[in-house]
Amino acid sequence: MENSKYNYGFKTVAVLLQMVFIMVVIVIFSLLSNLFERSMLSFRDLGNSSFFRSSYYMDTVAEEVKDLVIYLQLKENAQKTELQTEKYKKMKLKFDNGESNFYYWFSSRDDVYTNMEGATSQDEALSYAKGLGSYFYYDDSTVTFQGDFLFLDRISNIEILRLFGRQAGGGSLITAVDETLPKEDAIKNAQSAYDTYIPWVKTGVAASIVSLLCFVLSMIYITLATGRNSEDDNIHLHRIDYIPGELLFVAFLAFVMGLFAFCARLGRQSFSISSSLILTGTLVFLSDVFLLTLYMSFVRRIKADIFVSCSLASRSMHILKETVRRQHVLSWAMIRLFICTVLELFFIWEAAFSRRKWALAGSLAVFLYLAFDALKLANARKKILEGVLEIGSGKLGYKFDTREFDGDYKELAEKINGIGEGLFTAVEENVKNERLKTELITNVSHDIKTPLTSIINYIDLIKMEKIENENLENYVGILEKKSQRLKQLAEDLVEVSQITSGNIRLDMQPINMVELIYQTGGEFNEIFEDLGLTIVTRLPKDPVIIMADGNRIWRVIQNLYNNAAKYALKDTRIYVELKKTEGMAEFSIKDISAHEIHQTAQDLSERFVRGDESRGTTEGSGLGLSIARNLTNLMGGTFEIVLDGDLFTVSITFPLINP
Repeated sequence: MENSKYNYGFKTVAVLLQMVFIMVVIVIFSLLSNLFERSMLSFRDLGNSSFFRSSYYMDTVAEEVKDLVIYLQLKENAQKTELQTEKYKKMKLKFDNGESNFYYWFSSRDDVYTNMEGATSQDEALSYAKGLGSYFYYDDSTVTFQGDFLFLDRISNIEILRLFGRQAGGGSLITAVDETLPKEDAIKNAQSAYDTYIPWVKTGVAASIVSLLCFVLSMIYITLATGRNSEDDNIHLHRIDYIPGELLFVAFLAFVMGLFAFCARLGRQSFSISSSLILTGTLVFLSDVFLLTLYMSFVRRIKADIFVSCSLASRSMHILKETVRRQHVLSWAMIRLFICTVLELFFIWEAAFSRRKWALAGSLAVFLYLAFDALKLANARKKILEGVLEIGSGKLGYKFDTREFDGDYKELAEKINGIGEGLFTAVEENVKNERLKTELITNVSHDIKTPLTSIINYIDLIKMEKIENENLENYVGILEKKSQRLKQLAEDLVEVSQITSGNIRLDMQPINMVELIYQTGGEFNEIFEDLGLTIVTRLPKDPVIIMADGNRIWRVIQNLYNNAAKYALKDTRIYVELKKTEGMAEFSIKDISAHEIHQTAQDLSERFVRGDESRGTTEGSGLGLSIARNLTNLMGGTFEIVLDGDLFTVSITFPLINP
């Protein structure tokens, strides 16, 4: 979206205006500084527009009086050096050639010196002086000063007293200035300069205040607009913005130092006020171009968030960190320990033998650094350990904040975060696969049960018919047996899927395990007799009460008996035992396997692991023990298989109620 307030025209106008405004401020400041330096302006002159009421006028007159005193002293000195003679001639031309607006009348003993025409007596001279406009009168006999010169303290009393120091008294000095200033002299030149520049002071001060405010507003706009344009909201950098900040800062310092040196050199030379203002304006323009370029570059860096990164210090620290990170943590620790040890010994030596106080501070600083570093490493190790424990407890989504670590610990935290992410992804994928597998088993089992029910029903109908063919009757019997087995397998698959998906409800009630085992054993007695298996049952006489779901615990016991019936060696014994142990009820069933067992105990309790390879029969589905184990775990019990050669033992354990 186009943003017209940041277009190129506005920014150009803002830059030019801020240059004009800052030049106005600095030039006016320079003008005021020149006026103060030349004594043309003082704080006592604020609000005054008359030259003859200004301190500049009084300073000019004071200089004239000082020169007059020197002239009169030379005039009375009969023996003058060559240098004094030359100086005397110059001052005589200044005061007595009739081209001065400064008049004097001086009496010493019987001598009278004056440039007032027609003034032969002191009274005439005083009257003449008063008529010129402003005057000054000193009477040495009474040591008094009078006159209408403002700021009489500007006139050196010491100089005048020295003039009358060699006589006994009675002399006087009268000075006056013709305020019409008809002659071209120093006072006339001072008035011209004063009337030229002083009227600009009030206007200049007001203009500088307005310009300063406008400069601030212009800089605010430039700060907001720099780096942006009217086309988008992105920060646009220039080539200068990629130069390290330290180099630009050094260039800034070099420029400022050079500017001060140049100004100091110019200060030793004499310039007129107008020349000084022109030179000041030129320097301000050049300085503003250079400094504004640096300022806008720094602003763009801050906006683009590269102020720190685009610096020699940041790059050096990055290189140093990378170097340290590649080094083994022990090597780096040894290097730091060596450096700190050397520094500590140096500071101790300086403090103990040279009595240097700063060495104590240095020693304390090294100690504090080592203590802080040790605490930092300990804190990092603690956080790493806590994070590993969190991940180990199952919180695979736990993440380290790598900004809290440095060096190898930061890399270790990043690696552990990667491991956690990998484990979390693997677990999620495994859970997803298990869910899909369970859903597939459930759907297939349900789809099988529908046609299987029809097959079983038709087999029942065929059996109701009179079958005279013996072979056909055998075939029907085989079909009935296999269809029932297939039905059981489908039901087992549905049950397994319900257990693994958690879609099963338990009705937990107190169950007497003794009665349950007697009931289940009675159901399997005939089956075991047909297989030549003998059951040896060892049950306590007292009831053994546990908390379980009656139907589910019966299914567990039934599966264990059924497993023994399918895989036990014929004409052997099956040992069934129930006992109480430390508040637990432990049920176990032992048999001798008909064939060698190759799987582990853990494998035999997994789904679809059957006795084809381990127990030598094809009757099993591989789901019986898995269902028994999962149901036992769901009801809060433990399930364990123990293999000892061909001896196969399955035990389940539940907490007793009121043991």
